[in-house]
Amino acid sequence: MDIMPIKVMILGSIPEAVLMSWAGLILMGNKPSFRKVVIVGILQGVSVYFIRKYMGFGVHTFTIILTFTIYTYFFMRVKWGVAIFSVIIPFIIVMMVEGSLLIFTDMNLVYLWCSDWLRLLYLLPHEIILGFIVYIGHKKDISLRNEFTWLEKIAG
Repeated sequence: MDIMPIKVMILGSIPEAVLMSWAGLILMGNKPSFRKVVIVGILQGVSVYFIRKYMGFGVHTFTIILTFTIYTYFFMRVKWGVAIFSVIIPFIIVMMVEGSLLIFTDMNLVYLWCSDWLRLLYLLPHEIILGFIVYIGHKKDISLRNEFTWLEKIAG
């Protein structure tokens, strides 16, 4: 269990969830409204705060993905396949960036979790990458759905 400070939720989890939602939906070929993305981001950021506070490691990951998928499905009015993939893909991107940071910077996780500002700084690399995906996907109309025909069959 992790007790996340409120400032980390507000300045970290909520913006991260907004970017993940936005990037995931763009990668799935959708153009979500910014207002809906922010609503999903706020709901998910607050959910992450409570999930991490009350659930153990491992179970919390599954629960975070589940709540994010449910919020995406209901608020974005997309099909279940789109909701699932638009959550899983950015989640994998975040895990890859965070894993790379841990490997290449030799970061001590205990030290990282004890410093609120270091925690927020640690979020920046993958938030920049997700922001770049949003920008490029929006400007160039690029999506994975256009590139992989099997995604079109699943996402409908």
